[in-house]
Amino acid sequence: MAWAPLVMYLLPAIFMTSNTQTQFDNVTAASSIGEAFWMRASSTPDAKLFTVAVAPDSNATRVWQTETYSSAGPKIARIAHHLRSIGVGKGTPVAILSQTRPEWMLADIAIQTVGGIAVSVYQSLPAHDAGYILFDSKASIVFVENEEQAQKISQLRHNPCPIPEHEAVAASEVQLDIQHIISFERVESLPNAVSFTDIIGNATYPVQPPSIPSDLSRHCTASYVYTSGTTGPPKGVVQTHENHLVNVEQVSQAGVFLLNGSLFLYLPLAHSFARLAYYVGFLTSAHLILPAITDRKTSKVDLASIARDIREAGACVLPSVPRLFEKMAAALQAKAAGKTLQQKILGLCIKNALQTYPHRVQGKPLSLWDQLLYQGLAPIRAKIKAQLFGANFRHGISGGAKLDKEVNKFFDALGLLICEGYGLTETCVATHVNLPKRRKIGSVGPALERVEVQISPHDGEILMRGPNVTQGYLHRPQATKDSWDSEGWFHTGDVGRMDEEGFLYITDRKKELVITAGGKKIPPQSIEGLFKRHPFISQSLFFGEGKPHCVMLFTLNEVELKSLLTSQGFEIPADTKLSRLPAVQSLVQKAVDDANAGLASFETIKHFSILDEDFTIENGLLTPTMKMKRKAITARHRDAIEALYALPH
Repeated sequence: MAWAPLVMYLLPAIFMTSNTQTQFDNVTAASSIGEAFWMRASSTPDAKLFTVAVAPDSNATRVWQTETYSSAGPKIARIAHHLRSIGVGKGTPVAILSQTRPEWMLADIAIQTVGGIAVSVYQSLPAHDAGYILFDSKASIVFVENEEQAQKISQLRHNPCPIPEHEAVAASEVQLDIQHIISFERVESLPNAVSFTDIIGNATYPVQPPSIPSDLSRHCTASYVYTSGTTGPPKGVVQTHENHLVNVEQVSQAGVFLLNGSLFLYLPLAHSFARLAYYVGFLTSAHLILPAITDRKTSKVDLASIARDIREAGACVLPSVPRLFEKMAAALQAKAAGKTLQQKILGLCIKNALQTYPHRVQGKPLSLWDQLLYQGLAPIRAKIKAQLFGANFRHGISGGAKLDKEVNKFFDALGLLICEGYGLTETCVATHVNLPKRRKIGSVGPALERVEVQISPHDGEILMRGPNVTQGYLHRPQATKDSWDSEGWFHTGDVGRMDEEGFLYITDRKKELVITAGGKKIPPQSIEGLFKRHPFISQSLFFGEGKPHCVMLFTLNEVELKSLLTSQGFEIPADTKLSRLPAVQSLVQKAVDDANAGLASFETIKHFSILDEDFTIENGLLTPTMKMKRKAITARHRDAIEALYALPH
């Protein structure tokens, strides 16, 4: 298998010619997301909108089905007419509780068409967390994906939902008023749910869209996206049509998504990064490729199935969180360590690519042997690309969390480009991105057009301002005031620096929010607080920054623990460390299991370690106000943390 022809490397230049503007001029001209979609549908009715894999399970042969604007348009129109018939209009919040699938996007465009506000809810959230979002957003109309999500709504309909304390609002319990439910799959637990399929097949609804509200402007709210804070429940970021449309225009001008190219979208659409990729696919000349839904009853994500679809789909661009790239690199290196002839050749290919990489990057000549070997192994590198990403792969886009620099270099050495970017839900979403022809590994790239950036001289915090930057949080005036200053600068909570060419480097996190390798944002204090109910636990520190899963460090209150053990009839041997006793391990394991039962899957604690020392002011691990010094603790107990990640999970 030979290297891709040179023309494949010239395509970005071809795409970004004087004709580029026509590929997203509807985005620039439209007053709303809905209008931008219908303008594109009218001008290019036969253009490909998305292709989706269809298969009953992960091992089955794929059938790839394509939707054009003209085939998807009537479905969206009928959903929009149904929404209008049940009272959805300008400013009406409508929630979507589902993983990424075509129906999510069709529902969203229908919501935008009638002027509603889309409220995205992660499918992995427990019922009470989803309920808080429905309560805070005032969404009484909900799209649910399947039986798993329907059961959450059924639970919320029949039981009070706990509402945690936030700002000046006291904790309470409320009975949610969920009036209308539309299900993507047919569900049993909500007999009154209306089927998505029945709506799009309802001939009484016109196949032409209803008129977009005349007073719906770019400054109207398009979506609420909830992002976790360091304390308290998640905050709803208020995103306008302007925020979304400008960001689509910004990334289209940059060329990172390759207009006229294909994007593979598997990330959850409740995540703003995925939402951006989806809008690029629906509102510009790019198109989407989606993985198969192999489980119609639950929203469980089948990673093996997604990996297969990525390979078979052969998309040009793969937006992803770092964890996927990290897993791919690890799997490739593990395979290269094997003993078969094929594995040894793979190992030789990787070794040669890594050894020659510094010289190739610096433009220095290789030795004759290295040059011949590098050229001779080109077919192997091409096969690696095809096996991981598909034959048409041009580059990946990494966002949602920090990408390990060494992982990026590993792929770069093999000729596989990963462009790291940066953005937040509050900046809706991208502000920086590396480009295939302009990138620096370790940075998140230069700023997109019309994004203003400042580095605070006081503490190095990154400040942002621009038309894609949102203006605040829903029902959170104090949190809004804390994050947006009087001059309109959004304070990101991240610390960084810019080099002389404008490339931004993220060096620290001012806020204590944990962001996993999968891009999930988790406030550690809320989980650590679950262990305060156990007197025998003195301190607990939640850890997962940049990691595939989360772990916990505990310290013990020995006085309380001894009392508890004695009351349960345990004899404590003299000179024995309590943390080593099986009975203590069992107690802590039970506490972890109880906590995990109420957490989202990405928040659960996979392993824990009981430390022999407590955190104190004297040993430098607590502040004078008794707050944990997270950096000091993780630095001091780095070995314990790494040992937890070495365990199977």
